[in-house]
Amino acid sequence: MTLNLGELAQTLGARLEGDESIEVSRLNEIQIAASNEISFLSNPKYLKYVKTTQAVALIVPDDMDIDFPNLLRSSNPKQAMLKALQLLNYQDRVHKPGIHSTAVIDSETSVPKSAEIGPGVVIGKDVKLGENIILESNVVIESGSQIGDLSHLYPNVVLYKDSVLGNNCIIHSGAVIGSDGFGFAVESGEIQKIPQTGNVILGNQVEIGANCAIDRGSIGPTSIGDGTKLDNLVHIAHNVRVGKNCFLTAQIAIAGSTELGDRVQMGGQSGVIGHLKVGNDVSIATRGGVTKDIPDGMMVSGFPARSHRDELKIEAIIKKLPELYKAVKTLEKQGNKT
Repeated sequence: MTLNLGELAQTLGARLEGDESIEVSRLNEIQIAASNEISFLSNPKYLKYVKTTQAVALIVPDDMDIDFPNLLRSSNPKQAMLKALQLLNYQDRVHKPGIHSTAVIDSETSVPKSAEIGPGVVIGKDVKLGENIILESNVVIESGSQIGDLSHLYPNVVLYKDSVLGNNCIIHSGAVIGSDGFGFAVESGEIQKIPQTGNVILGNQVEIGANCAIDRGSIGPTSIGDGTKLDNLVHIAHNVRVGKNCFLTAQIAIAGSTELGDRVQMGGQSGVIGHLKVGNDVSIATRGGVTKDIPDGMMVSGFPARSHRDELKIEAIIKKLPELYKAVKTLEKQGNKT
């Protein structure tokens, strides 16, 4: 889409400083933006690019001190940037209802006319499919599963039997939903598999990143609440309960039977051991290792995870260890002399 700066400013609710007639077709990074593109600047770290960028205009905070020919000033520049991305960059995928000739669908499963079923898709018995869903190439949906309206599964997604997806879910390539949980018992020195008889239930507007693995429950369900987003390479173990509107970043692992409250945020490579309860509005910093319950509203970091403030104090002390070591050795030498 192409808009002039005047139209764009009005749509974004921004205040334009510059020429409203200039046309723009895309938003791009400030380092590489072309002369028909706009860019975004809120972090002072990127001010150095203002003199070299080819961008015709910049979205900036209301109070930023900056000399540039065309500015779109906003009280919420991040939100303005997101709107600009949707307007200028984003192109809706064209929905093409129909069933590809190579799809294999059980005779006891009904496919809505509004559904798009791609090449190589396999759908098992008694699967319930919502309206306007998209199943891209080589998706496998096993028997008894349910997929809500407007959900989109990218190529090579696998839903094991009895998995349930809500409306408007997005599942990216390579994700596996409902595989067996890691349940085993040792009897007389032999490892015996514990049957995994539960399922996975995803709420509405859940997004699962590429190559995630969400295990089915051993008896009851593994569940993920409405609006929760998983980055790539996240592992959710059996019988985990994840609340609503959580953000789980890449390479996270949550062990079995742990409960996460609503609006929990977890940084990359963090994890939670099994059978714990993490409260609402908790933040777990990158590489944080949670080994005990966490109450509502707390921010934790480190391993084992503790109050982020306490962890910062510990890190500050660790940095002084070489000096403390020298001081102790000096005192030892003085003691030996006396």
